[in-house]
Amino acid sequence: MTKQQLIERLNSDLKNEYTHMHFYLQSSFVIEGLHRAEIGEWLAEQATGEFNHIQQFAKVIVGLGGVPETKHHTFPLLTDPYEILHYAQKLETEVVTNYVQRMEECMGVIEKNDAKYVELFLEDQLLDSRADLDEINQMLKSR
Repeated sequence: MTKQQLIERLNSDLKNEYTHMHFYLQSSFVIEGLHRAEIGEWLAEQATGEFNHIQQFAKVIVGLGGVPETKHHTFPLLTDPYEILHYAQKLETEVVTNYVQRMEECMGVIEKNDAKYVELFLEDQLLDSRADLDEINQMLKSR
C-alpha cells in the first residue's frame, strides 16, 4: 500500500468520526423518554470525544501530506433512547473492526516510519472506541 492509499483510508475513517459526532450531537438534542436528560448528557459528551478524534485524524492526515475531508455519512433521526444506543453500538462496532483492519494494512505500507506512526495512532483510537462500545453494551444490558 502506498502512502496515498493510506491517506485515503484514513479519510474514510475520518468520515466515520464525523458521522459519529453528528449522530451523537443530534441525538443529544432530540432524545425523548425515560432517562432523557442523563443519556442526552452522555451523548453530548460522546460528541465532544468524537470531535477530538476528528482533530487527531486530521492532524495525522496532514502529517502524512494529505488533506482531511469534512464529509459524513447519513444516519437516521432517532429519538428513543434504546434505538439511539443500539445505533451507537452499531457505529462503534464498525469502527473498532475498521481500526483493527487498518492496523493490519499499515504493515504493508512502503514508508515504514509512516506506517508505525499510523499504527500507534490507530491503537489509541481502537482503545478509545472499544471503551465506548463496552460502555454502550453495559447500558443496554438492562433490556
